[in-house]
Amino acid sequence: MIDENFIKAAIKIRREYLKLTNNLNFYKRKAEDVISNLEDIVNKIEKIQEETENQQVTNNDAIVLQLTKLLTDIESEGRSVESLIDPLNKEIEKLGLEEQELWRNIKNKYPNLSDEEIVEYVRQRLLQENLS
Repeated sequence: MIDENFIKAAIKIRREYLKLTNNLNFYKRKAEDVISNLEDIVNKIEKIQEETENQQVTNNDAIVLQLTKLLTDIESEGRSVESLIDPLNKEIEKLGLEEQELWRNIKNKYPNLSDEEIVEYVRQRLLQENLS
């Protein structure tokens, strides 16, 4: 009913999507590591704040250096999150664009098919490929 090249493209998109979602556990673990690191940094900042409030600090330069290092650590964690999320976002965007293009091409080639008929046909093929 629908050209096999279109179906192969849909299968490819679905496979890439499933691979991406299977890797989400990896991204989740990495995000949890970043959260843990940020919690450690917050605890260190709170300790410095406590010490300054109790006037246990004798060297303000040391405090400034500690806070500067902690801010650098926060910035580093932020870059870590960006490096984790950016490729994921780009891949999701790419798949979305491929899907839209595929849909447009199918609709252009088969203007008499309803959206439901197209979706059902592709869905059946994905089921046959164990990709549902």
